[in-house]
Amino acid sequence: MENEIIKKIFVTGHRNPDVDSLASAVALAELRRRQGYTNIQAICPGVFPEKGKYLFERFHTTPPLSRNDIYLRIRHIMSNDVPYVKAGIPLLDAVSLLKSSDHIRLPIVDENNKYLGILSPLNLLSHLLGIGYDSGSSLTGRTINSSIDLIAKVIKADILTGEDTSKIQKFRIYIATMGVESFDTHIPLNEPNELAIISGDRSDIHLRALENKIRLLIITGEKSVEPLILNAAKMQNVAILKTNLDSAKVIGRIKFAMPVEDFALSESKLVLHPQDRVSLFFDQILNTPGDVIPVVEKDNELVGVVLKKSISEAPPHRLILVDHNEMDQSIPGAEEIPIIEVVDHHRIGMQPTISPIKFTGDVVGSTCTLIASMFKSLGESLTPDLAGIMLGGIVTDTLNLKSPTTSPLDRRMLEWLEKISGVSATSLMEELSHIDSPLASSSPEVVINSDRKTYTNGKYKFSLSQVEESNLELLHQRQDELIKAMTKIQTDEGLNFIGLLVTDAVRESSEMLMIGSNEIIHDLPYKAIGANLFDLPDVLSRKKQLLPQVLFITTEHSR
Repeated sequence: MENEIIKKIFVTGHRNPDVDSLASAVALAELRRRQGYTNIQAICPGVFPEKGKYLFERFHTTPPLSRNDIYLRIRHIMSNDVPYVKAGIPLLDAVSLLKSSDHIRLPIVDENNKYLGILSPLNLLSHLLGIGYDSGSSLTGRTINSSIDLIAKVIKADILTGEDTSKIQKFRIYIATMGVESFDTHIPLNEPNELAIISGDRSDIHLRALENKIRLLIITGEKSVEPLILNAAKMQNVAILKTNLDSAKVIGRIKFAMPVEDFALSESKLVLHPQDRVSLFFDQILNTPGDVIPVVEKDNELVGVVLKKSISEAPPHRLILVDHNEMDQSIPGAEEIPIIEVVDHHRIGMQPTISPIKFTGDVVGSTCTLIASMFKSLGESLTPDLAGIMLGGIVTDTLNLKSPTTSPLDRRMLEWLEKISGVSATSLMEELSHIDSPLASSSPEVVINSDRKTYTNGKYKFSLSQVEESNLELLHQRQDELIKAMTKIQTDEGLNFIGLLVTDAVRESSEMLMIGSNEIIHDLPYKAIGANLFDLPDVLSRKKQLLPQVLFITTEHSR
């Protein structure tokens, strides 16, 4: 890993984590951190189990961060090294930026960093040749949307007269190379406020143009402008630009004076979001014609780009597996990240790896036994709290050495960890045996009342309870007894209705039992999936998501 840039090394146990997988992930991350691994992080695949919560609190240890997946996201590979083309600059400057960038496409953003489109040579060529565009929007026509300021910048001119020089407007460009007698014939004067006349050192033409109150007179060549012309321009409110470029060069440049955002930009058919999974867009990124793909967040704000070459580079993360080695048991997304180590005590069922990896496996009852043995053999010290965490892993996985999977090494490591932690394995096992999920082990009354709040709104009095549960099937299994307990509470407290919200934080959704007022239940904006049972996808908060809906309905029915 010395020659690779690794953003993060994740250490993870299996899905539906138990105490052994969580404790071993934290302990191994600490050991490897001491050995020089940087940016290493233990994670919990999903919701932390109650036993795990108790154990980590018991030993004053920060638990691993819960994650639903570790899929490689666009934000992990996007770059901010590509320059953005800012709105308001002339097309000529944007083309120069594109040329110096070593990229064939550049994103264009406005003053608020909102993504507007893509500047590309192919699109420029199409406009230069007028392919697919009328004379007013191609670079071959005589019409341009620009400002006097931008035109002056592009043709390297001085602004001698004129007002509102920053205003973007439509200009119709004409070259006055004829005599005065032909001026009115060849120059359309029906809309003089849009006319921009390019002329060389021809005072007679200048005066004729000024008489018609055109919008802009561009005088080319090195000779200075006569005071008479300047005074007349000021009287007629005509803007004059003076450039040392000749007329041919002015004609070649002036079309590039349009603001880059007014240029008919090519729209990238592929626009990504930072949270998009890389694997879902791999083929689209690979097959997109450009080398730069825009990445936007809400309100179309550009936050970076993805370079096509990055899709073929090694992922920026690495993975260490503990207490499992099979991908279908691992956290979603593990299949996308290179595995660099496995510590396990189960059968070997993993797929072959591309490169050699460190693999520690033995016939023991707990993964924490293997990691404790690593600490001891390497002479690494253990804090009492870290020893207590690993002791919890061993006692739960071996049922305090009563499991048939228990090995002599489990016994030796358990005794070693007892001494360091100062905690008896038997007493710790007793403590942990009383911890379980609410729906699996608690009475209906305890489940409902563990976090129940009563509200009054209008003519309605009601209660809403909430519990967290990793297995919503338990709600279905216990639905009848829960409804019976809810009915008794409703009667005893004179409630109009009562609801129990059961939240699965791993899947980021909830289901709810509700009994009572039919008019309220009927108006709930949730799909009924059974008698008194509703599906609440994406609802996690009683306070911020469920309660406002119920308050709205009760208010309407109280009128």
